[in-house]
Order: sequence, then structure tokens, then C-alpha cells
Amino acid sequence: MRFSYILLFSLFAFLPVSAQNAIGEWQTYLSYHNPTRSEVIGNKLFIIANGGLYAYDKDDTSIHTYSKSFPLSDTEISYIAYQSVYKILIIIYSNANIDLLENEEYVYNLPDYKNKNITQDKSVNHACFYKESAYLSTASGILCVNLKKREISNYYALNKNVLACNVSDGKLYAATSDGLFAGLLTDNLLDINNWEKVSDDTSEFLSKYRDIPFKEEVPENIIPNSPVRNYPYFMNFTGERLLIAGGGHIANRLERPGTIMTFEDNIWKSFQEEGISEQTKLRYDDINCVVQDFQDKTHHFAASAGEGIYEFRDGRFVNWYSMHNSPLESALPDEPSKNNYVRVNGLIYDKEDNLWMVSCGVAKNPVQVLRKNGSWVSLNYPEATERSNFGRTIFDKRGWLWATSSRIESGGVFCLNYNGTIEDTSDDQHKFITQFTNQDGTILEQLAVYCIAEDKEGAIWIGTNKGPLVLNNPSRYFNDNFYCTQIKIPRNDGSDLADFLLVNEAINAIAVDGANRKWIGTAANGIYLLSANGMETVHHFTEENSPLLSNSIESIAIHPRTGEVFIGTGKGLVSYQSDATEAENSFKESNVRAYPNPVRPDYDGVITVTGMVYDSDVKIVDTAGHLIYQGTSLGGQFTWNGRNKQGKRVSTGIYMVLAADSEGKEGVVTKIAFVR
Repeated sequence: MRFSYILLFSLFAFLPVSAQNAIGEWQTYLSYHNPTRSEVIGNKLFIIANGGLYAYDKDDTSIHTYSKSFPLSDTEISYIAYQSVYKILIIIYSNANIDLLENEEYVYNLPDYKNKNITQDKSVNHACFYKESAYLSTASGILCVNLKKREISNYYALNKNVLACNVSDGKLYAATSDGLFAGLLTDNLLDINNWEKVSDDTSEFLSKYRDIPFKEEVPENIIPNSPVRNYPYFMNFTGERLLIAGGGHIANRLERPGTIMTFEDNIWKSFQEEGISEQTKLRYDDINCVVQDFQDKTHHFAASAGEGIYEFRDGRFVNWYSMHNSPLESALPDEPSKNNYVRVNGLIYDKEDNLWMVSCGVAKNPVQVLRKNGSWVSLNYPEATERSNFGRTIFDKRGWLWATSSRIESGGVFCLNYNGTIEDTSDDQHKFITQFTNQDGTILEQLAVYCIAEDKEGAIWIGTNKGPLVLNNPSRYFNDNFYCTQIKIPRNDGSDLADFLLVNEAINAIAVDGANRKWIGTAANGIYLLSANGMETVHHFTEENSPLLSNSIESIAIHPRTGEVFIGTGKGLVSYQSDATEAENSFKESNVRAYPNPVRPDYDGVITVTGMVYDSDVKIVDTAGHLIYQGTSLGGQFTWNGRNKQGKRVSTGIYMVLAADSEGKEGVVTKIAFVR
């Protein structure tokens, strides 16, 4: 027996491992810059920054972050206060939800105040403690929380902005915008008549009991590695680097400071912001997309919602292109504010490393190309002029350019086949469709198009204000009889009726994973994972049933190697570790990895095998050749729960993973070791 274990563990040394997240695991990527409040708890400093919470240990200098992924109940924290007797940190969220963090570990959620049906402002200005109670001064009264029972005990509606409160001589004092009021704790303070005004002047009371945001100053060098802001408006991957732009415009500008961030190898970085507006003499705000040069990973361009495009090297600003030094045009060329209406979007490189872009609302050249040699080409397509909200772009497998327009009055999809000749437009095919006809002959009017993606089969998926549309035959786009498909989902009521997929949802983002499944981000109902054909909902994540920060999805990007799905929401960035990755073009033994490996006795999750080709046939067999389990990879990844066909956990031993492509022409073998 001893010899057999030595043999097993000697084999383990040669089995590949991976640090990829477990399937189904959520990560939260909040910004922890710009501290606004701190509390001291023993040797630790708890800090709110950009609505996030983290703790700094002053002894060992370690940093621990808290988020909705674990263990908190919500996001966007506005206030914290600590009670030392019960060792409870009260956490108030911007939506008036309340968490009690006990002993820095256990969380008790008190949603009653958030759910309370009152029209007044619920924000908290101050906290004081008396016996087992916490009295929270709010914009319209005082909220009483019983820390011993972990419940909200009372809410005293004073209909005044309470700046601070305190208990003294059996009375609860409240400094309000209308003076100092007091009420006996033994009286029914729910009755506003039991409160009396004791002074018009609150200055002395506030000087003694005023709110102190920072119980201890926050050292400048303890900011956790994190995004600089919670603005994941636009995201894409170039290789394994995630690029994020934090601004843009919808109907109006988002009025966000110029924000460009990267995430790679678990390290967050930000591009230069300071000094750019001083050089351009214009505002540096609302960056709506960023793109990386395929030939040079240090070289980037970013587009803005009004001031043209910016060039960066190593994250430093090096050049600026607007209407004065390039062919870029203003949407309001005759107005005094014309310099702030050079609205560019959809930056994208073609295979020859030329940078394409679309201009919003211009009268002449809606498409511009910055050639790799530095020259410009301006392209005039009359049907695409004066489109006020040009947005996302893609090049499809044929090399055709597609661009979305999201303004309902002029929304739609523009497609350009330039036949590989940028300057020669004589052979171009181009068309802007504002009213799509579906497969039933129904005309879809007042259509706003927010996003676009091409799937593994070459179909074009577009997200609109009327749900997703599928262009199954995009090569026929220029034909007069072209139509789109609205996916019909049969009802579960036994009838022959069907409903259009997500027809009442505005679709802000679409991403295609390695298994050709569609991740659909909605404006108000979270994110869906649909099967490849869209007929089945694999997952529907919302802020109510998952760590998703908000039901408003702004962007989606999928890590090409790990399959981690990055989800940009209106409240910040989260990710979900999917069970699908991009497939390999062919089997390589060095690419095939199984993890965890070995599988320890206390592990009860799934075993993941990566490095597969698309739709690999996979069989798990024991050393005697008996079939234990079989299935098909999702893109380049296969998962197994470690059980046999009868649902029982397999015993100690070595198990072979036999994978072959769908035609059986090539395959690969790897091993998984189990210890029980």
C-alpha cells in the first residue's frame, strides 16, 4: 500500500496545474481609490473609497477587500460606523440597504429601511450609540437599530434633515436643519408631537457631536490594486490584456473624467489623465472606446465623445487628432462650441493595421481611416452621414465593416464591403438599414441598435431596444429582400404559440464565448447566457440572485484563454468564471491541462480540462479501459464532476482523458489523479 501511494504522488509531479478560477466563481473588481471615510477597529483601519470597503492592518500592512461577491449584501457604500461593545461595523449603502459586519467576518443584512415606503431622502449623516442601540441621523429623521437583536427597531420621522444626534439624561437630541430637538426615550418618539424644540442654534451641539468622516487619516500608499474608477462603459480584450474606457455618450455625454484602464496578469494600470486638457485646451472627458495596435502592445488610440481621438504610448499621451489637424469633422461646425462636438467612436484595426473609426453627426465623411503610414483616408457614404449616435464596430470574417447607431430617430446598422481597397471606393458596397424586416415580414421601426457581435458560425447578432436580432445570412445584406431573424421561444403552456426572445429588453452588450453561446447584457434585467442558437437560457444572473452589482449591463468581454466573463455594470465591474473557453486550432499536448490535479479528498467541485479543439468528444476511462464518463467540450474546455455514470465518486487512481475532434481525425490524452 505504501508503495502505491509513492507511485501516485510521483505521477502527480508531472501532471499540469492551473491557477484559473473555479467554474461558477464570481470576482468583484471595484475601485478603492479616493477614500471618503474611515473607522478604526483594533489594529485595523476600515476605509470607504469609491463606494468600496477595505481594511488595512497597521501591524502587518496587509489589505483585505470586501465586496458583494463575499461577504457583503450590496454595493456602493456611503457610510460606516463602528460599535466596539458588540464589535459591529454598520455599513450603509447608497440605496439605504444596511449590513452589520460582526467580528470583521459575519454579515447580517437589514433590508427593511431600504424597503420602507417613504418618499424622503434616506441617506445617513451621522451615527451615535447608546446601550444596544445605534441611532442613525438621516435626511428626514432618526433610524434606530438594535445591535443586540440585529434588527431595525424604530424610525422616528422628523421630516427634517438630521445632521447629528446624541443621547443624554434620558433624552434623544437631534440637531436638524431647523434647530435642536429633543425627546424622552421613555416617550413614544414615533409621535412627532413628543419632540420639542430646545434651541434654534445647533452650532455648539454640532461642534461636540458632529460627524467625523476620518477617524484616522488614510496613508496614501495603501490603495489596493484596483480600477481607478467604477466605469466599465467599454471593454475589449487584446490578447490577454483587458482594455476599459470609462465614458462616452448615449443621448447626452456621460460627463465622466477621461478614464482608460488596463487589467493584465491581475495588475490594474491607468493611462495618463493629468495635463492632457492643458495641452489640447479642451476638456479631457468621456472616453468611449480604446484600441491597441496589433503590432505594438505599447501603442493605443482612444476616442472621445466630443474632442476627437488621443494617441498613447506606454500609457502616456503623445498626440491628439481633431478637426484642426486631421480630417475629423465636428457635428456642429458652425457653432462656437464646434471643438467639443468632434464625436468619434468605434475605433478598430483591420488586418493591415489601419485604424478605422466612425464619426457621429457629420455632414461629409462618416468613416475615417488612419493608415499605418500616418496618412488619412476620408470615406463619404451619404446614407451614413448625420447619424448622431454611431457606436460599436466589428470586422466580420469576410473583412466587412459593421457599425451600430443607437439613436432611435436615426438608428440602425451600417455595413461596408470595401473589397480590400480603402482609397478606391468605386467597388464598395455599403448600406444603412434603419428598419429591419423579420422572418415573418414584420417591419421593426423606431429601432435603436446598441451592440453587435459575430458568432462562430458567421451569423451577426445585434442588440436593440427590441431585443436581440440575428442576421443569419449577412452576405445577403445588400440585397433588397434581406431580412433578420427574431428568435421565437415556444411557450410552456401546451399551446403552439411562441414569444420573441427578450423582445421587451434593451440589449446593451453581446459577447460570444468559446462554445458559441451568447452572453446578453440588458439595460435593466441583468445578464443572460443563451445556448448557441439562442433557444435555451443557460443562466440568467441579476443583482437579486447573484453577486452582480447592478441589473444595468454596459459591457461584456471574455478572456480568450480562461473564459472568465467580465461584466461591466452601472455600479462597477464583476466577472464570472464560465465553463467555456476559446478552442484551440489543433491538439497540442502542451496545451491540454487538467485542474485541480491531483484531486484531493476534500475537493467536491468540478474538474476542468482545457486546451481542446472546438466540440471535442471526450471520454474518461480508468487504467483498465472502462468508460467512466463522456461528453463534449464547450469550446476548448471540458468539465467533469468526478463521478461515474452511476453518479458515484470515483475511487483513488489514475484516470485517462481521451479527447478527439468531432471528426475523429486527431486526439490527445492526458491524466487526472484522484486521492480518496
